[in-house]
Amino acid sequence: MKIAEAWARVKAVRTETLVRAACVLGLVALPFMVTSVFVPTVWPVLVALSFGQALGTLSFALYLVAIARDLQLARRLRSRDAKDDAR
Repeated sequence: MKIAEAWARVKAVRTETLVRAACVLGLVALPFMVTSVFVPTVWPVLVALSFGQALGTLSFALYLVAIARDLQLARRLRSRDAKDDAR
């Protein structure tokens, strides 16, 4: 899948849904990380470093996309208001 196609799919999803997905992924990743702190053996640490970090990074990326979309919307609304004020 190309980046443009992936971005088009993400743009079709509502911002609220992106934030909810980011929260759920973060909450799913958290037990992996916490388990590796309390049980510092090989497998819990390995799982935390692979699955936990992947889920946490995906959560952070989705949240950044939601913020970028929100900022883009605010910028468009400000420019529209400025055009209306100029009239």
